[in-house]
Amino acid sequence: MKFNNVLKSILVISVIIGINSCKGKNEDNIESDEIKKVRVFNFDNKIELSEFNKLKLNETHPNLLNPEISKSEYNTIAKSWIDLNQNIGKYLSNKKFTWGVKDSTITVIQKFYFNKDGEIKTYFFRLKNKNISKEKKEQFSNLITDFAKDNKINIKKDKSFAQCGKAKYMNK
Repeated sequence: MKFNNVLKSILVISVIIGINSCKGKNEDNIESDEIKKVRVFNFDNKIELSEFNKLKLNETHPNLLNPEISKSEYNTIAKSWIDLNQNIGKYLSNKKFTWGVKDSTITVIQKFYFNKDGEIKTYFFRLKNKNISKEKKEQFSNLITDFAKDNKINIKKDKSFAQCGKAKYMNK
């Protein structure tokens, strides 16, 4: 009898440990850095460009700034794009980021890839201004990664989406 009670106790403890070890492992509850990590790709870095092209994100993430895709929502989509870029500009300014060149504005061709809740998952950029150092590009990449941890676009969709376009950021 005592042996059976011990076995039952061990079995119950094992089940409880098993259940607890699985808690929080479903996708709705995962908050690890790996899941929240934003991938940033610089067009000028040939290795990053190659990695980005392999993802083929344009095939799976429709560009909502295309009026053919957005149709009646286009004005809302355009406003979300403007708001996102203004927030990035403020973020860069608050971080006292400068580009290390004399140009008063910096033109960035960029592609944001979002999950269905508007969280930034992937960012691809190309700087149009010349003479921006590799270090400044890396610093910008890191700042965008940090920005994306706490900021998202004010749009939700049924599936992942993109917004692509040009933005100008002040260079102070």
